[in-house]
Amino acid sequence: MKTLLLSVGLIALAAAPTKPPDLAKVYVEAVRELNEKHARAPGKETEEELAKKLPAAATKALEGLLAAKPSEDLGAALRSVCDAAADLDRPGDFNRIRARLAELEPARADQLDRLLSRPRFVLRGENGVGESYLEGFARVFDGILDAYDEVFGFEQWSKVPGKKLRVRVHRVDAITAPPHFAPEFPYHSEIDFPVADVGSFSSPTADGKFLFYGLCHELGHVIAMWGDPRREADHHAWAHYTGVAIVEHLSSQKDAPDWMKPLRDVQWRSLAKEREAAKDVKPSLEKRENVLALLLALHERLGPRAIGEALNRLDREDRRLCVNRVRYYEFADLKTALLAATKAKERVAAIRELLP
Repeated sequence: MKTLLLSVGLIALAAAPTKPPDLAKVYVEAVRELNEKHARAPGKETEEELAKKLPAAATKALEGLLAAKPSEDLGAALRSVCDAAADLDRPGDFNRIRARLAELEPARADQLDRLLSRPRFVLRGENGVGESYLEGFARVFDGILDAYDEVFGFEQWSKVPGKKLRVRVHRVDAITAPPHFAPEFPYHSEIDFPVADVGSFSSPTADGKFLFYGLCHELGHVIAMWGDPRREADHHAWAHYTGVAIVEHLSSQKDAPDWMKPLRDVQWRSLAKEREAAKDVKPSLEKRENVLALLLALHERLGPRAIGEALNRLDREDRRLCVNRVRYYEFADLKTALLAATKAKERVAAIRELLP
């Protein structure tokens, strides 16, 4: 019996991974399996709760990897577990991995990615985006999300319920492309956000980039895509509408927080300016300017909370197309949801008049 137990023990020791790629694989696969299981049946579990379920074997593998001696494959292994830690919102693991990478590559230490986790989102700073910039960005992002709560009342943000939003904030020499919603990630909604000046978050930039409006705008894409991947039914009007609505809402506050002081986008991006531009445009689904006029009319005659509740109703009833778990809506379904929420004759008439 002793011989048998000894043999089993030796087999177990031999099977335990020791090489950096193998140790990394244990951690990465554990994160993937947790995220995949959650995505199939999210329930009411938060990402914070999900992150606590990481198996002990994965934690042990990470410890082994962090203690591994320098080798030609250690850096790549550390980067793979760093990505996995970010994908499960485990900032403690991420920072320990980052510290080990800084020991291996001291000349690049300042350029290594940083992670900042908040209750509703995770920020990842890349290419020299420092902690102070991420802290300032987080204050703005929190304020924008609070404003979306107040104006529209959307219930579900991330493509997978329970998972936090992600923003990849990366430094570039010059901003040549605007921020954009990156829908390709399997377990969360992510915004790609380039910045040139990482001193502080201000907008517009010296060369006229509207970063504040851009962040509000991209969240509009996150909450709702219209049509399907081959047909943009809103002609890119929806995110512009939500973006200017949030910019105006935040900029009109009497007791604006300090983080609003360097954000001056409302001079160029506001509902008031869009109403003036659309005063002679017929609300319809024909072109971008018509869709924008339609959304502005719904905003005025029904209120943005009615629009938000209509999308929430469609989510609860699961009445939308999902592609890679990204929600796509049709204006016909929006009409149905709006009508289901009211019996007031004036509001019913407005909905039937504006939406075909």
